[in-house]
Amino acid sequence: MAASARTSTRAGQRHWALRGFFWAMIGAIVVLPAWIMFGRALAGAPLGDWLLLQALLGPALAVLIGVVVGLTVARKQVRRPRAVQWRDVRLIGPWLLVIALMGFTVVDSGGGRTGSALTAWLGDGWLTASQSFTAIGVLITVIGGAVLAWLQALELGRETRARVERAVNDLQAPIIEQRARRADATFEPVDGPQAGRVISIDDDPRG
Repeated sequence: MAASARTSTRAGQRHWALRGFFWAMIGAIVVLPAWIMFGRALAGAPLGDWLLLQALLGPALAVLIGVVVGLTVARKQVRRPRAVQWRDVRLIGPWLLVIALMGFTVVDSGGGRTGSALTAWLGDGWLTASQSFTAIGVLITVIGGAVLAWLQALELGRETRARVERAVNDLQAPIIEQRARRADATFEPVDGPQAGRVISIDDDPRG
């Protein structure tokens, strides 16, 4: 009961932004791949030639995001309060932001037009910038995803090891305490009229 109360208290102390990022991170598994595929159409950019390739790569992006998010949510300190830590926001937040920005810069061709959401808003002069940012974004997405998955796996292992060590220490605590009491125990000599006397029973001479 006390442990449950402490857990509820810790969850209540988490900043609202940490709880919000927890759910945004989970939603990103589906939302971001869909945004990369179809988002540019909302800005009036062409949607066509690259759609098939993106349909093949979209599930791979969802898996990559899912691995990073899954390793994060697997940690008890994140799963129990349903809120990430500031460390997770600093690591995963910029990575997800880069993926989200690619939805504005992915260049596609269709209907005799070539461009991105950025060129639809700012003009064809932003075509090269869109292509460059998309290329950089793909590298950041792949390499950054692998690094993040490794870092989150290390953090999960560290937290799991610390939790196991605490459980083992809790189990050993009564034994260690009992041994300590035995080591500290002292025996004092008996005081009284019979102290130091040895009583012996001799054979009966009449026997």
